[in-house]
Amino acid sequence: MKEEIAQIRGFNRFYTAHLGLLNEHILNGPYSLAEARILYEIGQRQPVTAQELTTLLGLDKGYLSKIIKMFSNDGVISRTPSKEDSRVFHITLSEDGSKLLRELQGKSDSQIEKILEKLSSDEADMLVNSMRTVENLLSADYSNQVLSRQVAYREGLKPGDVGYLIYLHGVLYARESGYSQEFEGYVVKTFYEFLEHYDIQKDKIWLATYNQQIIGCIAILSKPQNEAQLRWFLVHPVFRDTGVGKHLLSAALTHCREQQFSNVYLLTTDVQKKAIAMYKKAGFLPTASIQMEQWGKTLHEERYDLNLIDHN
Repeated sequence: MKEEIAQIRGFNRFYTAHLGLLNEHILNGPYSLAEARILYEIGQRQPVTAQELTTLLGLDKGYLSKIIKMFSNDGVISRTPSKEDSRVFHITLSEDGSKLLRELQGKSDSQIEKILEKLSSDEADMLVNSMRTVENLLSADYSNQVLSRQVAYREGLKPGDVGYLIYLHGVLYARESGYSQEFEGYVVKTFYEFLEHYDIQKDKIWLATYNQQIIGCIAILSKPQNEAQLRWFLVHPVFRDTGVGKHLLSAALTHCREQQFSNVYLLTTDVQKKAIAMYKKAGFLPTASIQMEQWGKTLHEERYDLNLIDHN
């Protein structure tokens, strides 16, 4: 924890110094950073009340009242009594206020452009994605549901995807299930076999990504006798219990039904409790269990089947 605290403190010092946020006034304008932030929020949310601004920005009511009075005296805002409650005023930007805000935003955009000019497109993407993640993780209403709303889904593989999927399997199964590195070799072999016999018509793989990074996957492989095998179902721990796994599993089973497979099966081990619960909820039934020594563990390899004829 101490290392994380030190890193956050260091980042905060770097961030404020690098962007010049310690200056008394921002962008050579008439207002301080805090005042400009209030002006910006009024412009974004107008009409807005003082109470809403207080809650949104976490400001002292007395301090905000002074700022609102100053804005009113400067002619940058208008205050209109609420029809429901004359004690409440709806705040909007005046024409001068809107013009000032556009000027401040223009200057800010120019500053940011200068920062981005030093970066390649890949570096700019990395910066923006990292900032988005910081914003999400530190938001007042943070839960992993906040992150999951920005998850994107795609079908098929791009160069580098398989390598990253092997990495995810190796890291997560070692950390969570105690599997040895032999498991990673097994995953390498299964992906090699998949690519070697890939049938674009019946074999499918779906990926979930956050900030263009893979955080979940699932695949369906066609098998003889009109069967399909579900493979490589994985969701990064941060994104579990958010609906990502449910979305992937639904896409896979919908494909199986569209292809009119009679049965879909999967092989797993008894330690994958959460995944097994999802399989059972989707209608899979256990059909075989074998105790074996592999990947540095004593495991029960289990087979689950879903008869699609009976479930259609």
